[in-house]
Amino acid sequence: MRHKIDGFVKRTVKDLFGMEISPEITHPPSDDLGDYSSNAAFLLAKKIHKSPQDIAEMIARKIEGDIIEWAKAISGFLNIKIKKDAWLEELKTAIYRDYGNACWGNDMRVLIEFVSANPTGPLHVASARAASFGDSLSRILQSQGFEVDREYYIDDSGKQVELLGKSIELKIKELKGEKVDFPPDAYKGDYIIKLAKKAIKENICDYTKFGVKEVLKMQKGALDRFRITFSEWISESELKEKGEADRVIEDLQELKKSPFVKKDGALWFIAGKREGRVFIRSDGSYTYIVPDIAYHRYKFDRGYDVLIDLLGPDHIDHIPELEKSLELLGYPVENLLVKIIQWVTLKRGEEKIKMSKRSGEFITIDELLDEVGVDAARYLFLMRKSSMPMDFDLELAKEQSERNPVYYVQYGHARISSLLEFAREKNYITDSPEKLNLLRKDEEWKLMRKITEFKEVLEDAAKMKEPHLLCYYLLDLSKFYHNFYQKVRIIGGKEELIQPRLFLSNAIRNVLAMGLSLLGVSTPERM
Repeated sequence: MRHKIDGFVKRTVKDLFGMEISPEITHPPSDDLGDYSSNAAFLLAKKIHKSPQDIAEMIARKIEGDIIEWAKAISGFLNIKIKKDAWLEELKTAIYRDYGNACWGNDMRVLIEFVSANPTGPLHVASARAASFGDSLSRILQSQGFEVDREYYIDDSGKQVELLGKSIELKIKELKGEKVDFPPDAYKGDYIIKLAKKAIKENICDYTKFGVKEVLKMQKGALDRFRITFSEWISESELKEKGEADRVIEDLQELKKSPFVKKDGALWFIAGKREGRVFIRSDGSYTYIVPDIAYHRYKFDRGYDVLIDLLGPDHIDHIPELEKSLELLGYPVENLLVKIIQWVTLKRGEEKIKMSKRSGEFITIDELLDEVGVDAARYLFLMRKSSMPMDFDLELAKEQSERNPVYYVQYGHARISSLLEFAREKNYITDSPEKLNLLRKDEEWKLMRKITEFKEVLEDAAKMKEPHLLCYYLLDLSKFYHNFYQKVRIIGGKEELIQPRLFLSNAIRNVLAMGLSLLGVSTPERM
């Protein structure tokens, strides 16, 4: 519907003023103001030296479309009312399982990298937020016609991984009765004890390699439980062994103007606006940025149109050098989108829970799921915009009340499922679009208009790369339906209205089910 209005407005502006614009098409704050509103007149005001109100009136008089009931100029905005028949025709399609799916992505190849936690311990709640975000964004993009792959980058080389092996070795010595002084940065969680005991049992010699393998097994198990899947798991150490990091340095050095200078025995990258960053330390080892550039080069070389990185706030600092290096190497950095997934503060009521992987004081994904379940965890993580830090309240996540958003939305789906099952037992047809024109109550029309917003929300969520838009949409749709259910009798009401109201309910159930599925949340039939 929104695309049709957009087309009508653009065509009218072209006919009237010979100009092409990209107006916003939104929903006005009140039903009295119509179904859609456009800022087209404000975009034209300076260009043609007329007031927005005068321009909006000119467009309103001229605009035509088979679905438009009326168009008015209100405070400079162009407001449009849609014919009821158009809403009814749209409602008829909302019962299909592919409702909301689109193809504007044109099979564009997208690679999303997310989680990518160091293989030094179990995944905790910050990784859980990134995991739910990356998975849901992948699903939403796929629904809009993108070809999406998901990737996990295993940072299995460097000092942190070596420290994991050392921590296991020291714990083994302690378990054997030796007095051990653990370095302050050693890993000390319960999982280290388990790894040490297993290493003793299996007579392991390479504690680092063993630790990485076992930790990855833990991480994959937690992600499977969280309904997260990846197309590929890429190893940093394997890229290094293939010489990809070496090739980055060699190719950058061979440029006509080298971006490097040597200082104090180290190799500094000085291209860009900042003072510089060390790429090779004085001992000859690479800093984190070099293999990361090699990895992103490997991504582009596989033919992806768009790369999306979902990173934690601790990765912000190296992004300028990453982008500049790729640009110097001839890669389209404009096709690399980096989104920062902000930290999570875990709370139990008002009490904050500390998290530190090294001290062992952290809540793992498995522990979180044991307490609140997959559905509550995923939905609540997704309700906040990615760039905003969030508080995750364990007590709220367990509540079975309308205060808990996922419970409220799932209850809407379960309520409709029970209604439709009861209706079928009474031999009512629940999927016939006949007599929909008998739906005339305000609650019914609000639901019809809200249903069609599903397509708009999916498009916006895909373009903005923000699944939280879908979370709030499903919550609003559920509120509308609960209000309708309480005010309008369906079975037991007027006989002629039973079938169209069942169809309307069925369509809403379908949209709730598809929306929850895109969030990776289950759709219970009973609650």
